[in-house]
Amino acid sequence: MNVRSRTAAVVAAALAVAAGAGGAFAAGGHGRGAIRAGGDTGPVAQYLGLTRAQLRAELVAGKSLAQIATAQGKAVSGLEDVIYKAAQARLDKAVANGRLPAAAEQKLLAGLKSHLDDIVNHAGLPGRHLGVKGPRQLGAAVATYLGLTPAQLRAQLMSGKSLAQIATSQGKTVDGLKAAILAALKTRLDKLVTLKAITPTQEQALLDRIQAHLDDLVNRVPKHP
Repeated sequence: MNVRSRTAAVVAAALAVAAGAGGAFAAGGHGRGAIRAGGDTGPVAQYLGLTRAQLRAELVAGKSLAQIATAQGKAVSGLEDVIYKAAQARLDKAVANGRLPAAAEQKLLAGLKSHLDDIVNHAGLPGRHLGVKGPRQLGAAVATYLGLTPAQLRAQLMSGKSLAQIATSQGKTVDGLKAAILAALKTRLDKLVTLKAITPTQEQALLDRIQAHLDDLVNRVPKHP
């Protein structure tokens, strides 16, 4: 794995830490050397005063970690410190277990530090963005409402248009767009309730909070490197 790939891996790992997600990320070498995240206690969720399920739901809704931190009255700089320290703790274990050379850890941490702003301002779940690489159900629901394929919607977002602008150009109402987003999101949250990951009360609180930010969501112009 080259330095660029390793940097991408640790950035993805940090995002997974932030989301409190299970699964794994490759710290180096092949899949057999992956570091498992299933035992994570959710340090970022703890910093933000949320459960891991609540944080995941907020990210699924298309918010960035920085936006969530601001809404929770937390400093973004403190959030970045928590992400860095959580990733460092994971990598320290990998070094201790002989899965990662100490020199490689330093390169990974340096890469992580240089990407922290990107991480906290990334909208959605790790490596995902609503309508671009985001949860397929949400992106598909939006694309269907707009009369576009997911690929066509992705291309328009990548060109610098907001969802509201795309809706208008497609002859669709912004209110209908917001309703489609909420409906798709509720379907996902309903599944979390069924799995007992969140309670019905928490689901409604999340939906209310998301609805209050829908104007920002549909009018936001995606930023791409």
